[in-house]
Amino acid sequence: MSASNRDNNSPPTKTLFAHVTKRDLIIYALGIGCCSNEYKGDELRFVYERHPSFEMFPTFLLTLFFAAQSDPNGHNGIRPFPPESMTFSKNETGIIPSKFLKNDDDVQELKHLPILHMHQSLLFHNEILFNNDTNGDDHPVQIDIQTKIVSIRPRSIGTFVTTETKFSYPNDSCIATAQMTALVFGLSPKNVVSWEGRDNDDPTNNQNNNNKTKNTATETTIHEFTIPLNAALLYRLSGDYNPIHVDNHGPILHGLCTMGYATRAILQHVTTLSKRDMRLTAIKCNFVKPVFVGEAIRVEVWSVGDEVNEHLSVWFRVYRSASEEKLVDKGCASLQSKTTSRL
Repeated sequence: MSASNRDNNSPPTKTLFAHVTKRDLIIYALGIGCCSNEYKGDELRFVYERHPSFEMFPTFLLTLFFAAQSDPNGHNGIRPFPPESMTFSKNETGIIPSKFLKNDDDVQELKHLPILHMHQSLLFHNEILFNNDTNGDDHPVQIDIQTKIVSIRPRSIGTFVTTETKFSYPNDSCIATAQMTALVFGLSPKNVVSWEGRDNDDPTNNQNNNNKTKNTATETTIHEFTIPLNAALLYRLSGDYNPIHVDNHGPILHGLCTMGYATRAILQHVTTLSKRDMRLTAIKCNFVKPVFVGEAIRVEVWSVGDEVNEHLSVWFRVYRSASEEKLVDKGCASLQSKTTSRL
């Protein structure tokens, strides 16, 4: 496919809206285990609106991909799955637009195939600001969300779909950019038209060197978490209502919930090793195997600090404690001192 044909046949960009309240932030933070038995440090600032340093847990923003709606005045109730952000054509409900499927039967099949989260990244440009008064007011903050498909890659196992999402204030000030890869498991490559966008690089690629290993790290910490039996049921209230997470035969934890636990470990790592208050500026990881509720997981975090620029590069992996299986791989993050003026 030529460059011009590629652009003419590109999927549309979808614009959606979300209204975020402090209540949403608290539900999310509780969903990833903040202030549970394993918590260390001051996680209360993520779950108590009257805390003097109340703030958004950094990976909360990714939930808006699932919660956003095309109606700026839409309701805040339970959403369908796939969410609007994963359907790119009018009157279609599949993650892949019908023009990239070769026949009508594939469109129907797509509705019943499992969708697995394989990769996630998040790069911050600005902060989300809330009114931090202690009067109990919880006025929503509107976030505009623009999502586009950047690649459709059929493979023998299924079809990988990568999307890029920009989160902005209504005045167009960009808050963050995210990229997600999902696998439509079992969708035959013979039935899909592949597509590659012009600019499909992960937005976090320039943040740190992912080739760093434990041997070059200056500090390493290990963090253990036990996933509560109701974790998937609680986390789905943040917008991802995929029924795979309510399977009575062993609910699979949301990939973003696992990422939230890993981010808690990163923040604990930073609190332990750094005397400065630091903010997350970028994070990405690959989801290798599912996490099941009730399991114990181990997060290994290692880092290299830059004292001159008040910057910290962090790498992490997540393992199943009982079997040593790797669950999350190629995790890396960047943090900087909150005294630094720019993200």
